[in-house]
Amino acid sequence: MLTAQPRLRALPASVAAQLEAVRARVDAGRLRRHVERLDEPRSRRHAGAGMARAESYVARELESAGWPVRRQKFAVPGGNAVGVNLIAGRSPADAPIVGAHLDTVPGSPGADDNASALAALLELALILPEDRVRLVVFDEEETGLHGSRALARDTADRPPAAVVVLECIGFYTSAAGTQRLPPGSAWLYPEQHRRLRRSGWPGDWTLLAYRRSSRRLTRMFAECLVHLRGQGSVLLARDPLDLPLAGPLLRRYVPLAEHFARSDHKPFWEAGVPAIQVTDTADFRNPHYHLPSDTPETLDYERIADIVAATAVTVSNLGAGVTGAG
Repeated sequence: MLTAQPRLRALPASVAAQLEAVRARVDAGRLRRHVERLDEPRSRRHAGAGMARAESYVARELESAGWPVRRQKFAVPGGNAVGVNLIAGRSPADAPIVGAHLDTVPGSPGADDNASALAALLELALILPEDRVRLVVFDEEETGLHGSRALARDTADRPPAAVVVLECIGFYTSAAGTQRLPPGSAWLYPEQHRRLRRSGWPGDWTLLAYRRSSRRLTRMFAECLVHLRGQGSVLLARDPLDLPLAGPLLRRYVPLAEHFARSDHKPFWEAGVPAIQVTDTADFRNPHYHLPSDTPETLDYERIADIVAATAVTVSNLGAGVTGAG
């Protein structure tokens, strides 16, 4: 089936060595300290002071790591609100992007959603070269992906080579029965569904959501995670709307498709840019999702560190042909 998980291969020795070296540099304690500093509701709409503190902190950390930061203001439809994306780096306009959103829903301090990913961005700023990739902090994700839509529009003439969106990447549990999937998953993703059923439905893996254009990017990322954590550590799922012929029908009849469009990768998919979403599946696993209990002590910082290393190596090797295509 076109939704079957692509076959994963062992990393070439040189890439495996690179990955292990990068992972050794990632500091799980530093990741936790970033999340703890961001531990409060953040929004220009309902938590302005928290948003100002968070924006200042993230920008300052990026600049301290040597990344110049510019602010991209954009109008939010339906009112006079103005959002602000933070775009870090000196890279060309078509350089790859790694992004995560800053805002939270009302009342939630947003440790997993999405301080986990913001901490990963700040760690990546210590690893990646700032003249070859852009790190983007999206605004107004929770209100309709307005920040990523604005950036996708602004880069339409010279789109990024690839986009990696980190969205809720810190909640993991090996307890049986802690993972759910949306209705329709067993029909559309039978291989992945069987694997989870055999293992007892633990929430201890990372999901990569992708389209055909980002298949190679996705497989490289997955192979990095498998090298670090083993075969059961990652699950790949192709966007149902990306399937030939069946996509338009699924758009109408399968609610599952809606869950692939819930984060900042979506505007880039719509623009034809190779993009992936990296996630712990959010509310399909995390009982604290969008609640006041989404706090720093609920996260697994070693797993976030693995995602940082996999992101860095994947982005660094784009176009290098280190894994087979297709």
